[in-house]
Amino acid sequence: MKAASEIIYGPFSKDILAAIGAAEDIVVIGHSNPDGDCIFSQLALGRVLTALGKKVTLLNEGPFARDEIAAYGACFLTEAPSSLVAKKPLVIVVDCSTIDRPGTVIDPFKDCTIVVLDHHSSGEPFTDEKLMYIQPLSVSTTLIVDALREALGVPLDVTMASYIYKGFVTDTGFFHFISDKVAGETLRRVSALVDQGVSPYSIYDEMHDGKTLAYFKGVAALVDRVQSRHDGALLYTWQKDEDGFSGKPADDIYSQLLQVEGVRVVLFFKQNGDMVDIGMRSKNGSGIDIGSFASRLGGGGHRYAAGAKVKGGLDEIMKRTIEDLASVIMES
Repeated sequence: MKAASEIIYGPFSKDILAAIGAAEDIVVIGHSNPDGDCIFSQLALGRVLTALGKKVTLLNEGPFARDEIAAYGACFLTEAPSSLVAKKPLVIVVDCSTIDRPGTVIDPFKDCTIVVLDHHSSGEPFTDEKLMYIQPLSVSTTLIVDALREALGVPLDVTMASYIYKGFVTDTGFFHFISDKVAGETLRRVSALVDQGVSPYSIYDEMHDGKTLAYFKGVAALVDRVQSRHDGALLYTWQKDEDGFSGKPADDIYSQLLQVEGVRVVLFFKQNGDMVDIGMRSKNGSGIDIGSFASRLGGGGHRYAAGAKVKGGLDEIMKRTIEDLASVIMES
């Protein structure tokens, strides 16, 4: 029987390792409207590649609106300098399952060699299969970056470990979204990060402290607006443009509502002009693959955490999404 580490993090292709080895200039691109896993994957990979003597540019069009990544915006260029484009650098795209996810920053590089590192199984491939490392069993892209670091023979340092850990905890809801199937190898990797000097206590405080009382009153108002469907199996709430709410309340909403007795799915709808962002979470053991449901709406994600962006009015999108999800709930 294969070890868990072999099942989750198989070998990287010779093509990926050769492309990195031969490159002098490397651009690391993540998706627009980035989350922690995206940003910290870019930062960790940038440090790994710099340790190999590569000239590294981190590109992300932002915005860097989430509290946990706001301080890192200055580490990224939001558009590519023409001098860099002219060099035809190697491009490594992280945490993106489709070519549109990075936004316009990738457009000047579409004729370059592109490597993809990701843990989303949905989406259409946009580079040669030999240059793709897609591992849906990995709970975060940062852990894929860690596996690549090992394959490249780069020693782990505390800064790399900190970036990898931060991406891991943001994508797992601080250990919440880890299935039994991958828990052993995942936690062994995380323990190595802690052994390197990462402080889970300090990082939790760093990524959670500093919110205002007004923020929590806003979260309370969104919770007060929660509606229940299907005998409590589905809970949802929404945020309108005119609410004037500052901050990113989604994670706090999910963490609270997933504790409600009988809940199987939590939805959070956020109006954003003529678009609606739909955040989705399913309860462990619910039997609902919310990532698969999100893909029907043009989005994607994982079994327990996913999202989609849909054009239309808030009321219309909420009604249609809840109706579509009803059949999934009743069939599962």
